[in-house]
Amino acid sequence: MTAIETTGTIAPEPGRRPGMRRMLLSVARDIAIPMAAYFGLHWLGYSDFVALLAGAVASAVTVLIPAIRARRLDPIAAIVLVGFVIGLIGAVISGDPRIMIVRDSVGTAGIGLAFLISAVLRKPLTYAAIRKALAGAPERLAEVEKSYRTDASVRRTHRSMAILWGAGLFGEAAVRVVLAYQLPISTMAWLSSVLMVATIGSLMVITARTVKRMRQVMAQSAAAQPAAAT
Repeated sequence: MTAIETTGTIAPEPGRRPGMRRMLLSVARDIAIPMAAYFGLHWLGYSDFVALLAGAVASAVTVLIPAIRARRLDPIAAIVLVGFVIGLIGAVISGDPRIMIVRDSVGTAGIGLAFLISAVLRKPLTYAAIRKALAGAPERLAEVEKSYRTDASVRRTHRSMAILWGAGLFGEAAVRVVLAYQLPISTMAWLSSVLMVATIGSLMVITARTVKRMRQVMAQSAAAQPAAAT
């Protein structure tokens, strides 16, 4: 869930969208691996439980490998892994393969809740994420931090974006849980990923447009200050 690296008035300069590219690659990976595992094993004759479990394990491995390399587990990755463990335990105890679908909602809902809490505490995750993304660009980071400290509209935008992402992700998780018990497992195996892509894609479009408007407002404000001074 690195989508928040592209939010705020402190997004990378035009033409430089490393956060966006990382986000799209991450989403593609997270969708392709579990779907390939599920349909591949299902085609070979394995049960829904085994096929979904293989996909869940593959997803967990993709989260663990970067954490092992970095020798640290960030909060978002921790939430994803907790969701995996909860889903695995629940599926084993109940014997219901649908739990393996619902477990995705645990991680998504947890991340959404984290966004909402950060907005309430006035420490939006959008700002924390962009500071982390710009750690290698000290001049740009200093500009971002100054804007956040001195411009109330920037702070409001970050809070609004945090609420938007929190509500969107939490809502998607709730819808997925309901559909998991209303539709066939074979349908949810791909529809679950479609829901995630549609939700994240919509949030990214709204965020990008908000960022563009805010950059325009800040540019107009900066241009007006010298004129007022003269």
